[in-house]
Amino acid sequence: MGFVIKKTMAPLAIMLVVPLAIIAINWHWQPESLNNTSKYFFFITETASFPWAIITSTVFFILFCYLMPNKTKTKIIALWFCLICAILGGQIVKTIIKSLTAESRPYVLWMSKEFHLDDKQFYLLPKSEKQQLISEKLNNSDTIPKWLGKHWQSETGYSLPSGHTLFSATWAFLAITLLGFRRHYIIVNAIIIWALLIEISRLALGMHSPIDLLFGILLAWVISLICYFYSQKWHIVDK
Repeated sequence: MGFVIKKTMAPLAIMLVVPLAIIAINWHWQPESLNNTSKYFFFITETASFPWAIITSTVFFILFCYLMPNKTKTKIIALWFCLICAILGGQIVKTIIKSLTAESRPYVLWMSKEFHLDDKQFYLLPKSEKQQLISEKLNNSDTIPKWLGKHWQSETGYSLPSGHTLFSATWAFLAITLLGFRRHYIIVNAIIIWALLIEISRLALGMHSPIDLLFGILLAWVISLICYFYSQKWHIVDK
């Protein structure tokens, strides 16, 4: 286990660069941050949003199976169970933490100032009423594009930690630990870059603060280590 911790320290440090840099410069999301590239970040963030995240996970599972050495039916089933536990388990833990921390999303804080709302009262509303409120306030808005307003309506829950970051970072750490960085460095690097772009997209779209990202990354790291422990125990990877 000590070896895999050392192996993941550099990727962990790379993923933490984004939230730590944003904290260091004391940046906070504002509509002025939106530009012509924001729509591209929306497309990227959708790969970790329901239901597209299911397609993303399926593609990664097939990729992991293809790259797995000495494939057997038992190993593939064990791999599937391990990945399901890692991804779904992480999202369950994330949901519990969100309910405990009850942190408002950056866009909700912006709306509370812009439209004189109480962000705490906003979160007490049923989801349908929150969606209707966002729609009404942003109707004919020159500041917030319609596609972003719809994205906000689809995600009205609490902020800490970032579920999208947790999802993408978990896949990145699983790629490092289960596939092996040296053996498949091109694919692993591509997944790490995708996870970094997911992080940036969550900040760019006003969905999360850097603290949300930081906790999502650390939680993903811990989950990947637990997954690696069981993948050795179930002989998915060599010791």
